[in-house]
Amino acid sequence: MGTEAGEELTAIIRRKEWERQLGSGYFLWGVGQSLGENARVAARDTASLRAIFSPMPSKPKPIDVSPTEVVLWNAWVDVQGQTRQLPIHCFITSRASLPSGRKKQSHYALVCFSDRELNAPQENICIFPSQLRNMTTNKPLGASQVTAVVRVDRAADELCDIKGYSISFTTELRSPYCVQLAEPVLLNTHELLEIKAISDSGNIESWSALVRRLRSRIVDRVDWVQCTLNLGEPDQLSFTGNVNPLEYSEIINLGRR
Repeated sequence: MGTEAGEELTAIIRRKEWERQLGSGYFLWGVGQSLGENARVAARDTASLRAIFSPMPSKPKPIDVSPTEVVLWNAWVDVQGQTRQLPIHCFITSRASLPSGRKKQSHYALVCFSDRELNAPQENICIFPSQLRNMTTNKPLGASQVTAVVRVDRAADELCDIKGYSISFTTELRSPYCVQLAEPVLLNTHELLEIKAISDSGNIESWSALVRRLRSRIVDRVDWVQCTLNLGEPDQLSFTGNVNPLEYSEIINLGRR
């Protein structure tokens, strides 16, 4: 993980901590690629695994530091292809265009849960790439791997790289694990400056008010399916009140952005 959509990592983690508090432990973390069926396959074989977040060792790309346009995602697509509202406290942005210049047509989010602060002091954990294997192919991770569902190969202990990846924080992933996002809305320059100002020096109250205002713009413009991604108390988090809680399962994911 690293700078994304013009935001530095420290600011992203700060507002994700506010999102976690507003969501009673739940928050969404945007990623640029789908996990496919890997998450569900891993969930069949294990009861509880962690999502591990590691900062990128390399410098961010210019397109991530200074994107030409930034969008805010407002919905997710379920397995039946229905577009559903994201909880009102969730705030996921991305650059609007791909490196090729084409408009970004897809973005994804990990469904995370943590009962501890994301910026709290972490236990001393380090990940060694040589110990990690892709959950479905059993192959080592590629050099450019960003997000993957992995297992730890204990037999590789003696072959560990000298240099490992540091860990910023860990969470659980909860069902439905990773969702495809939809209904992006372009953010204007004033809104981006407001987001930066509150992320840098605001508080959870001012952040919550800003998120609700920006997210509420699209509510009346979309013919929503009357259900939402329920991550807690429906009356607190959702646009609609009569929703069925998702069945919670746990899974592991390694995220490096």
